[in-house]
Amino acid sequence: MPHPPHLLVAISSHGFGHLSQVAPVVNRLHELIPQLKITVRAALPEAQLRSRLHHLDTLQHATDDFGMVMNHAFSVDTQASLARYENLHQDWDHKVKALAQQLIDAEVDVVLADVPYLPLAAAQVAGIPSVALCSLNWADILSHYVGLDKPQAIINTMYAAYQSARYFLQPTPSMAMPKLNNQRAIGSCCAPGVSQRQTLLSSAHLHKTLNNPWLVLVGMGGIPFELSLEHWPTQHQGRLLCYLVSPSSANTHPNALSVGATGLSYSDLVASVDVIITKPGYGMFAEAAAAGVPVLFTERSEWPETEALVTWLQENAHCAQITTEALRAGTFEKELSRLLTQGPYDLVAPTGNDEAAALIAGLFTRT
Repeated sequence: MPHPPHLLVAISSHGFGHLSQVAPVVNRLHELIPQLKITVRAALPEAQLRSRLHHLDTLQHATDDFGMVMNHAFSVDTQASLARYENLHQDWDHKVKALAQQLIDAEVDVVLADVPYLPLAAAQVAGIPSVALCSLNWADILSHYVGLDKPQAIINTMYAAYQSARYFLQPTPSMAMPKLNNQRAIGSCCAPGVSQRQTLLSSAHLHKTLNNPWLVLVGMGGIPFELSLEHWPTQHQGRLLCYLVSPSSANTHPNALSVGATGLSYSDLVASVDVIITKPGYGMFAEAAAAGVPVLFTERSEWPETEALVTWLQENAHCAQITTEALRAGTFEKELSRLLTQGPYDLVAPTGNDEAAALIAGLFTRT
């Protein structure tokens, strides 16, 4: 190539799970191709992107992919989502051609999407190879929610964009995608954290108030969900329970601590605690399994990806399910106690990082 190899990475802003899924692949790819120039196209905060991506040359703030509009972490606003998709698809051909020209002008060699489809459609027009990587796709998700009122032209356009990718890499566990024939299954994708438990326990926040507490991380994958911990359990087997939570919930329990006050990365927090309380979501499940940390998760039956995620976690981890009502009320002491007693399990290695990076690297040698 007359210029350094150039990768454009398009990342969904629907929570933080897409970033945590694709970032380790991009980091591994940069190890394989050290001279690689990386442009990221996303609507996520720059600090969040740089916390996961080791190398980022250019950031394009773009709202190509909002996923679905959420009422909160467990509830989709179907009508608002449909309205946003209708707006996105207005002047669709113009948007595709304009982005295709941007890719050409920037001398992009490969496009990687997790999992916005506009950049994939633009890459096809520009004659640039592309790869989709995700445990879901928005065409199947939107189809599920709109039911019989499907905006078929929009959904067909979405499927066509996904199908235009050289590969649609499906990291384990992924939902079924029967309408795509470019699927390629790979291992799980995540960046396992490093346990900082002793650092956490010896911090001024915990050392002065609690004596060797159980550590419980509470997170909903980057999508807001207000919780009051007022009635949550306070101890297990004579040891206090310390909950690491969002700032808005930190003052609702005597043993709660804001995750921001720990000074640790989220991945390291995942690897440092005794149990994680979360909703079914790829990033949290994969990182928990890679660290061998038990998971207490809520029901999320309406989300199409849930069955694949939960089945995989039940086969590979120590976990238990509770209702959203039990989460709010704090009536999950039995399940939490069982997981704390069971403790760690065999780690699940994220082999998909290397598999995906190798496949994408191969596209650069052909461009």
